[in-house]
Amino acid sequence: MNSEYNFKYCIYLFLFLLGLSSCARKQQTQLNGYYLGNSYIKGNRAISNTELDALIPQKPNRRLLGLPVFPYVGLYRFGQLFYVKEEKQRKVIEVTQNYQKESRLHQENPAKLEKIQRRYGKKLERAQTRVDKGNFWMRVLGEEPVYYIHGEVEKNAEKMQKYLYNNGFFQSTVTFAPDTIFNRIKVTYHIAENRPTMIRNVEYHITNAFADSLLTANHKDAALLSGKRYDGDAFEEERVRIETLFRNEGYMGFSRQNVTYLVNDTLTNSQTDSAFKQVDVDVKVDMETSGDKRLDRYTFSSVNFEVSPPTGLPDSLFRKTASTFREINYSFSDKKFSTSILDSKIQIRPGDFYSQQKERDTQRLLSLTDQFRFINYGYKLDSTGKGIQATYKAIPLDKYQFSTDLGLNVIQLQGAPGPFANFSYKIRNVFNGLENFEANLRGGIELVPGFLSDNDIYRSEEIGLNTSILFPKLLIPGNYFGRKVAAYNPRTQVGVGFNFVNRPEYSRTNFKTAVTYSWQPNNFTLYNLSLVDLNILNTSRLSPGFSNLLDTLQAQGNNLRYSFLKAFVSDVNFTYVFNNNPIAGPQKNARYFRFSFESGGTSQNLFPGQKKLINNIFKDNDGNLQFYKYIRWNVDFRRYWPVGRQSAFVARVNSGAVHSYGDNKVPPYEKYFFAGGSNSVRAWLPRRLGPGSAPPQLTTSNLLIEAPGQFLLEGNLEWRGHLADFFGAINYAFFIDAGNVWSFSSPNERQNIKAETFLKDIAVGSGFGIRYDLSFFVLRFDFGIKVYDPAIVTVQGSDDDTITRRRGFVLDDFDIRKPFRRSQPNFLNINLGVGYPF
Repeated sequence: MNSEYNFKYCIYLFLFLLGLSSCARKQQTQLNGYYLGNSYIKGNRAISNTELDALIPQKPNRRLLGLPVFPYVGLYRFGQLFYVKEEKQRKVIEVTQNYQKESRLHQENPAKLEKIQRRYGKKLERAQTRVDKGNFWMRVLGEEPVYYIHGEVEKNAEKMQKYLYNNGFFQSTVTFAPDTIFNRIKVTYHIAENRPTMIRNVEYHITNAFADSLLTANHKDAALLSGKRYDGDAFEEERVRIETLFRNEGYMGFSRQNVTYLVNDTLTNSQTDSAFKQVDVDVKVDMETSGDKRLDRYTFSSVNFEVSPPTGLPDSLFRKTASTFREINYSFSDKKFSTSILDSKIQIRPGDFYSQQKERDTQRLLSLTDQFRFINYGYKLDSTGKGIQATYKAIPLDKYQFSTDLGLNVIQLQGAPGPFANFSYKIRNVFNGLENFEANLRGGIELVPGFLSDNDIYRSEEIGLNTSILFPKLLIPGNYFGRKVAAYNPRTQVGVGFNFVNRPEYSRTNFKTAVTYSWQPNNFTLYNLSLVDLNILNTSRLSPGFSNLLDTLQAQGNNLRYSFLKAFVSDVNFTYVFNNNPIAGPQKNARYFRFSFESGGTSQNLFPGQKKLINNIFKDNDGNLQFYKYIRWNVDFRRYWPVGRQSAFVARVNSGAVHSYGDNKVPPYEKYFFAGGSNSVRAWLPRRLGPGSAPPQLTTSNLLIEAPGQFLLEGNLEWRGHLADFFGAINYAFFIDAGNVWSFSSPNERQNIKAETFLKDIAVGSGFGIRYDLSFFVLRFDFGIKVYDPAIVTVQGSDDDTITRRRGFVLDDFDIRKPFRRSQPNFLNINLGVGYPF
């Protein structure tokens, strides 16, 4: 009966969507029109399909499962049934008239008039959008029909022809062939690239000897090179390169328009080279602006830095101070800033030749201090006409900043959300050295299931205070290294924090302090080095029942008990990050690489008496204070490939290991690796996958226990696309996740990594996701289902004997009628998150 019901349901749904696609009347001019089908590009070899497809602005309407059914077009036509454009136009006129009426009533009140302008500006924008794009069904849920137009296809072929010509295929041809399939027409573009044109020689003609030497010294960076294929874009790239090079060497008046080309395209030698045609390129660099006036190198005759009063307040209300430090003139209104720190941010100096790059680097470094609202740069020439008087003007941010954040904690494994509150306080320029002091107080109450009871829900309380001072330099002895990295946005963060957690099973405190150095050689690279990172952990209360549970887990290879021992954890860590993925905007071809290395207990190796000293400080004569020595590394690599305008393919590999060589022979629990969850293998609950082929560990209340491991390997493949726009972008994703964690020397052999069972121990999950991108944050819902489960479980045999077997492929265990029920062996796991998983 169920299968018959599902079949009928699918038939009804299909007929409904089919009806939607034709439920509204078409315009008379389109009665005999065909929908635009997919475009195919064939015959090209050197030029990729992605490059040519970007030249086709028309995109076909989305279909249902590849069938000739257009549900989004149906929704659009459904909206047309009750859409009257004239009515929406009248609404625009009405809003405009109301605005004019209220403006006249309050024309003597500028503040009120400004509010009216903002309010009616939004109303008018919404009303005009309904005129241009239709009602909710048409502009949000539906898609306007895209029909095949022969003239537009011809224009696409012409654009491809020009693109090929611009890329050196002077003899190329582009034709197209339409093909009717059902109610749409697909178009196949046939590309014949033919012989490419190659650059044989590149010669530069320039009369200025110094400028000529600059070009010669930087020839390796040239965009035009002998032996490369002719590329029209490379000519403009070379203009920009020469302009940037000369401007960074003092030629402030040089422009890319001073670079011209002469291309000799008559060279050919078909007898010896039938595959290519060759050209010579002459590059003329004109060092004259007009007539006999030559371009000269400019120098900075003076450099000024001015801090203006806050916006809207007159200068007369503030006391001005002026000073000079290392030949730079400083002027402050009311607020004073360290001239020595500002000096390290200002990259230009009086007497130096003009440099466009240093000018921009100075503006960037000053902005990164988080002290100024605006940084404006201006200059004028001195009386000689060749000296630059440069001036940076800054408007300071508020010295004190307070913010609050209220919300609910929604953790996947818990049955009820709990409130939390964040209070943040910032003081800028604390000691007049551009330092920032920050304090963050967080408190939360969560309703959590108990570890020791089947049905009870307990209240968990947490409060934490974190403070830090951020210095805009490296706090290290000596000044040599500090000067070397002055242009790399160096920072030193000194932080102290305290955290307290109170649950029915335990009460726990954590005191931590760290000193971290960071610097950025460029916009894509970041280094972090922490020479001091200390944590003092203490469990002041532990219930007997929970203590017994920890003992049982430890016998099974789970070292959760060590998290509840008094411990002193010190480490030295280093992190390198390369990321050229854009923060906002369309996805680009990008890479992300993160490497981190951590050495715990290093100071104990250098100073053997440290352990005794710390015991005396904490008055621990019984030896209960735990010390750790370990080495930990982690590598995370991601690759992003854009596909079309709003789609991308993303791949990720994440691996790491931790090895302990201390007396405990185990690392701190927080240093273990975990698999499963919204940023890992999403078909498994957070931190509940593995280790190895070991089955899930449960408490007496059937609550899953975290599964720590000493070695991690996981990979993710994800296809991302765009669904619709509704006050933001609604995107989708399909993904495949694989991975696991393993132990090195667990008493449970199934948890340990072994070469013969390594591949069989890798879990595989798949699923789909919906992401709501509001530009300032992304709300993510990912739904994962297990495909292959490596756990070895005990099952009942046919002869009432218990046998062990690997679960293997488990898609058959999924019950589509109850997809989210966690009591079944395989269910649709929901992952909630903010931001993309990687």
